Amino acid sequence: MPTTFPEEARNFRLLGHDPSAAWGGGSLVQVHKGHAYVGAVGGSSFNGPEGFTVHNVRDPRRPTKVGEFRAPPGVHCHKLRIVGDDLLYVNSERLAGDKGKNARAGFFIFDISTPSTPKPVGFYDMPGSGPHRFGVDLERNLAFMPNDAPGWDKRVIWTLDIKNPLKPEVISIWGLPWMRTNSDEVGNDPHPHEEATTLHGPPVMRANRMYCAWWGGGISIIDCSDLRDMKLLGHVKWSPPFPGSTHTCWPLGDRPYLVVTDEARAKQKYWDAQFMWIIDAREETNPLPVATFMPEREKYYDRPGRFGAHNILEHLPANGPWKDIVFLTYFNAGLRAVDVSDPLHPKEIGCYVPATPEGSPGIQSNDIGSDGDGRLYLIDRWGQGMHIVEFTG
Repeated sequence: MPTTFPEEARNFRLLGHDPSAAWGGGSLVQVHKGHAYVGAVGGSSFNGPEGFTVHNVRDPRRPTKVGEFRAPPGVHCHKLRIVGDDLLYVNSERLAGDKGKNARAGFFIFDISTPSTPKPVGFYDMPGSGPHRFGVDLERNLAFMPNDAPGWDKRVIWTLDIKNPLKPEVISIWGLPWMRTNSDEVGNDPHPHEEATTLHGPPVMRANRMYCAWWGGGISIIDCSDLRDMKLLGHVKWSPPFPGSTHTCWPLGDRPYLVVTDEARAKQKYWDAQFMWIIDAREETNPLPVATFMPEREKYYDRPGRFGAHNILEHLPANGPWKDIVFLTYFNAGLRAVDVSDPLHPKEIGCYVPATPEGSPGIQSNDIGSDGDGRLYLIDRWGQGMHIVEFTG
């Protein structure tokens, strides 16, 4: 087997590449006013700084790093979200073990009116290990934080009112009923074991329903008509027999289906698990898996790194040219475009797999973002940084 692999591009075109994004090893990306903000995986299966970088992408063919923020000692800053015109929330998650024992958990608030010099203007303290993959709903002025809380086992949903984004206020803290405890102690476990039931996130709302992925606990459908009194409507879990690691749960436009990913893990590869699911949610009290998707196992499984799903482009619109397309990151199988016009038969319609540079262990396509012009920003966690691509299918 060769140590390098050429670029694969089917119905995608590469526009630009910046290997310096997140110092090579990136996680979540947000694009705002011609700049890409890329959170770094740091020491998590990579050897790079903790924090985030900023890139001028006004010319997508010549992306340029223009700024950075290096996290304080003991802090992981790999998730970030744009809030309003000129603010950025960035998680402050404690590193595991002694490295993070004295770190401040919660999230930073940055002024990004000058993108090249992000300026800290606030911090929201949270208990335990701090939030993981959080979400922001700008239309509703809400933030959803997966975080530890007194009276709960592992991370649960913190719903915050961010009408004043500099002063978030807690609306509610909610978890699956069986996660309740009688203890006021909070966890400090940024890397829960494979079977742990803990919110991964981000939760997302459609009308008066909230959809959530629970790491070792499947997915849930929640009645959030009253955010202060949310109620569990439906839940389904497939681990065991599958290993779980459920990462993302997202409603498919306005249809009664959910797109769900189980994150491929670093410790072990699975030939028959950790892929993308389609969940039939027509009967909300009884959601059921009805279809799956994975790329060619024979082609990618034995390549270096993880083989399996991670995240999707967190935008599955009900209308427009992308209404039937899921853009899915698949670690060593790159980026896949999946047609879900028939949710029972997901079908691949394109892929972009970056070339493996000489001397690199491989590629690990981790996350995907987009801008207002329909360009896609593919982030690698194994040293390749950011590829800007265009879907041509």
